[in-house]
Amino acid sequence: MQDFAQGVPATFNPAFKTELPVDYTMYDYLVYVLNDVHAYWSPLMTGDGYPAPAVTYSFPGAGEPIFTDCALSAPNDPLQAFYCGADDQIVITQEMALQLWNGTYKINYEPPVEYDAGDFSVAFVVAHEYAHNLQTELGWLPVTGDQKPITTSRSTELNADCLTGVWANSVYARGLLETTDIQEVMRTLADIGEDSSKLNKTHGTPKERTDAFLLGYNSGSAPSCDPYLTIPQ
Repeated sequence: MQDFAQGVPATFNPAFKTELPVDYTMYDYLVYVLNDVHAYWSPLMTGDGYPAPAVTYSFPGAGEPIFTDCALSAPNDPLQAFYCGADDQIVITQEMALQLWNGTYKINYEPPVEYDAGDFSVAFVVAHEYAHNLQTELGWLPVTGDQKPITTSRSTELNADCLTGVWANSVYARGLLETTDIQEVMRTLADIGEDSSKLNKTHGTPKERTDAFLLGYNSGSAPSCDPYLTIPQ
């Protein structure tokens, strides 16, 4: 494996990244995925009469500070992935991306599924955070602290998982998915879904998140994700 600061795992050569140079870095990969996600959603939004989506991003490397207007950010925490509506910014640290890739980033310590994590685990997180940008532009998420969201945290998180599945369907339709890519997402959702016994879940259990992603993936339709906006906390 290459050094983290210099690049991504040397064994990585998926079909989805054929346009990247051989010596690309994790930063290059994150930007690549973000551009692909944006290229998918932008014409859909404008086609429905909305302005073209716009979002900024920050993918800090090891030791680099995080600058954001959101209080949830801990500047010295190297493991972060979130969307900040206050400054319209997607933040994913390269170290967290690497751990997602390797399957070592975990919130849920229940027995893991049999699949390995990998490149599409990181792609899932990029597309999920971009989905929060779409939710903000559609008025479903507040931009400032004095605004109230029209939905619960859990509902918007599962809706974002579903919208991520819709984008993944487009990757499949373009013939760019490897056979294990969806399994990698399943592994990641098993790792980062909330323990089913936890009260007041804000993101959803592994099963809930997996079901949401697969609904979007199997339908390939953003409206299929709308029911998640009405679920209770």
